[in-house]
Amino acid sequence: MFLLAGYEYLTLMHFPALPVDATHTSNRCLVSIILPVRDQAKTVGECVASLVGLDYPVKEIIVVDGNSTDGTQDILRRFNGKIKLVKEGPLPQDWVGKNWACHLGYQLAAGDLLLFTDGDSIHSQDSLAKTVNYLEVTKADLVTLAPAAILRTFWEKLLQPPIFWLIMMFVGGKWVNDDSRPRWALGNGQYMLFRREAYDKVGGHSAVRDRIAEDYSLGRLIKAKGLRLRMVTASDTLGVRMYSSLPEIWRGWRKNFYSVSGNHPLFRATYRLVLLFTFLVLPFVVLGYGVYIVPTTPLNVYLFTGTFMAFFLWLGIIILDRSIGVSPLYALLLPLAVLVYIGIGIDSTIRGALGMGFSWKGRVYGKPITGQFEAPVP
Repeated sequence: MFLLAGYEYLTLMHFPALPVDATHTSNRCLVSIILPVRDQAKTVGECVASLVGLDYPVKEIIVVDGNSTDGTQDILRRFNGKIKLVKEGPLPQDWVGKNWACHLGYQLAAGDLLLFTDGDSIHSQDSLAKTVNYLEVTKADLVTLAPAAILRTFWEKLLQPPIFWLIMMFVGGKWVNDDSRPRWALGNGQYMLFRREAYDKVGGHSAVRDRIAEDYSLGRLIKAKGLRLRMVTASDTLGVRMYSSLPEIWRGWRKNFYSVSGNHPLFRATYRLVLLFTFLVLPFVVLGYGVYIVPTTPLNVYLFTGTFMAFFLWLGIIILDRSIGVSPLYALLLPLAVLVYIGIGIDSTIRGALGMGFSWKGRVYGKPITGQFEAPVP
């Protein structure tokens, strides 16, 4: 646990942030903003309004709708003349819906820079200018942002911060920005700004057509090709509310847990579950046993070692919760959050291993998907 705390300090503390000032460069490239949406009536209006309101002067907004049935299309029509609305059409075989939508948007895009973002994101007016400037200054091929998490319900505040924390530790945290560490990589599909030539070089979304966690896969491809990836926090620039309830959180992370395992997914998913239990559950079991035997053995080794291990775990989550505006009291419920996440992981692993697939937004992934390739309908 002491070594884990050291690793956490090295990889997560002092994570780089998007610079506040945006230097206005004379050479402003056209940015094609590609927004895939499906049944997002609750959030898409605010998202598109924030994109239309960006102060970056040379941009186009391409919204690809995946046959929404909840009123999303009606909301999008309010922005006629400000966005290019594309209907997705039938989903081809072996394509994940979001990846297909991003690919269609890319085919229509004219920009030298490509921004892929999500329908539950909210962008500050100067966000694109700052990100483009950062990409140019750092000579990066992909800049991906870690947004401010919009958390409102009990389950969001309990589960989302520990899951974010675990993901960043699994991928190496700020080491993803180290060009000499090609195995550490991550992309955040909520905001990925590519140079077009870099996107083409890795094959774009076509190269990850069947990947549910396409952002993670694209980040790995960028690093594998020797290109430069930069991930920075942007809490004052971008806000995202991923899921609003426990069922949404469960289904959302369930589709990702098994699918990010790559080759030998069953072994790797099982291995991650064992790690989660060993490092995040067992310390509290030891502490609980130590407390249980206090009446007979007040000063026992289980109490001391359990307290030592639990302290480092709680400290990490408390620091994270405070940084994102969540009460540190939620950190005390870390054991519950970890048990729920392990439950999500077990559900995901069983479904993936048995080929049961993962349901998401009216579609099921992880099973053969039939369909025909069709051109986008403008």
